[in-house]
Amino acid sequence: MGRLVRIVLVLLSITATLGNIAAAQEPVAFPEASPQSQQMSPEALEALTAVVQDYIDRDFAVGAELLVIKNRKTVLHETFGFRDQEEEIAWEKNTTCNIRSMTKAITGAAAQLLIDRGKLSLQDKAAAYIPGFENDESGQITVEQLLTHRSGLPLTILETGREYPDLQAMANAVGEWGPDYDPGSRFWYSDSGADVLGAVVAAVSGQPLEEFVRDNLLNPLGMTGSFYFYRGIDNPHIESIANLYVGAAGNWTKYWKPGDDPLYPCAWGSQSVYSTPRDYARFLAMWLDGGKTPNGSILSPEAVTRTLTPVSEMSTLGSDTRAPTFFPGLETYYGQMAQLWLPAGAPEGTKPIVIGHSGSDGTAAWAWPELDLMVLFFTQSRGGMSVLRLEEEIDRFLINPDRAEAVAEIPDDYRPYLGTYIANFGPYRDVDFTVVTRNGHLAVDVPGQLVFELEDPDDEGRWYFVMTRDVAISFDRDEDGAVTGMRLHQAGMEFELPKGKAEKRPEPPLDMELARKYVGNYLDENEGANVQVLIQNDRLALKPPNQPIAFELYPPDENGLWALRLNVSVKIRFDEDEEGRVVSFTTILPDGVELVRPRVDEAGDEDNEEQEGTGG
Repeated sequence: MGRLVRIVLVLLSITATLGNIAAAQEPVAFPEASPQSQQMSPEALEALTAVVQDYIDRDFAVGAELLVIKNRKTVLHETFGFRDQEEEIAWEKNTTCNIRSMTKAITGAAAQLLIDRGKLSLQDKAAAYIPGFENDESGQITVEQLLTHRSGLPLTILETGREYPDLQAMANAVGEWGPDYDPGSRFWYSDSGADVLGAVVAAVSGQPLEEFVRDNLLNPLGMTGSFYFYRGIDNPHIESIANLYVGAAGNWTKYWKPGDDPLYPCAWGSQSVYSTPRDYARFLAMWLDGGKTPNGSILSPEAVTRTLTPVSEMSTLGSDTRAPTFFPGLETYYGQMAQLWLPAGAPEGTKPIVIGHSGSDGTAAWAWPELDLMVLFFTQSRGGMSVLRLEEEIDRFLINPDRAEAVAEIPDDYRPYLGTYIANFGPYRDVDFTVVTRNGHLAVDVPGQLVFELEDPDDEGRWYFVMTRDVAISFDRDEDGAVTGMRLHQAGMEFELPKGKAEKRPEPPLDMELARKYVGNYLDENEGANVQVLIQNDRLALKPPNQPIAFELYPPDENGLWALRLNVSVKIRFDEDEEGRVVSFTTILPDGVELVRPRVDEAGDEDNEEQEGTGG
């Protein structure tokens, strides 16, 4: 089942302090103001709002919140869609979200605070505070390398996220694992390194990470709606947390909801903070103000400079591929726990145009220091690409509204390819891919993902994505030369997309009596654990071992094959003996490989019946 999970996840496919300052009343209030009063166009803000509403209408995200602050005045604050789709609970302002990697910026600020106080140094070795780093491989890793993702440590060492009861135990395990690359040799985005940095902060401060951050950052900034959420914690804002969904347009699966067991066993340095757009704006404003708040300094100007100075070109998770951005003319860099956007080819010493951070559940915060502008966009739709799509729209409506759009005449050679093509692979079921032109290039608009510009075709007729040469398309023609379809080539696989417009087929109702026949446990011999087949949200679903969610299935087709909703190119067949008893299920992968998992219990067992109606 491990290979199946990987395929699904791929297709789902980023101080001179005043000490403990008492929490102040509204240190950064962001009062509402008219756009005109802040020299902003109401029409531009309305257009940006319409873009996000279109994302929701097209199911790019389940729900969202958009906050625009100019000159510390709120000029736009809108909500969209649902925080609980199943119960039709609308997304309200200041809904609490899991901000994932936006926590890293908070952990980095905590480390900078200790550096300002003289209790920590950039050149300190992690081994001085974390015993697990006292070995030849990890012993030379420094605090600076942890801050800049240049420690060589892996993205993660975790399988389930619940292996270690506390942060120190996890940090020790990371040190014992050791770096995958020579420390200091390259940028390699690392949750593990950020978690170790959080453990260093705890060790140096003598407080648990969450207490130190609360007392020295969250409370002084007035971030009363932000907190670490882990097992055993109680907070009045827990009930206002939005459901977390995973998937893609048309295939969102509820991953977590309030009342479920928290996702984290303890406070981590890489993630585990929950916040709201308005709260996180207070944190972002601190960087714009050189580490200050209206009630005193949090960080020194030197700490702000350290944080916001570009160190490395930023690459994507687990890859050397440059992290994408859709801000025209800008490229992504990384400082000390801060994402930075600079002009392409900018010389050393250039200050960033945009600062901020994003989180993998669909949250992002951007700030333009020279414009005194902040934009925050929060969803809880993991796997969607609306954050990247929105970058281009923010630039078009708010940053460079006077920039004349270069409308190049469509080359005659491109015209035959334009139009829609019907996708039925991966997470797509009767979905239109649209071939358009973009910036003088042919491009493919992938719903729920991005508009991918294409290089001109090679000698084999393959048009590679400009963003990555791991993906290409080619076109089919009939005898008369007319374009009849498109083929997408990725990872040795090929998917056919006939030309035309998709018609949504009604989903056949699930035969519950048939579905209950398959409920039970099936042995995954590679994992040495059971795959559960259960009923969730009135659908049959598979729950692999060590996975927090169950993957729901489409009802069987005329051949008796069930399709994975998150990846319809993965099929499931239930196998029966001569007497009609279910003896196994077979997973049929896109490359034709079949994985058989024998049943290890009998249908109707009490344990199986308890699975019905769970999850979601």
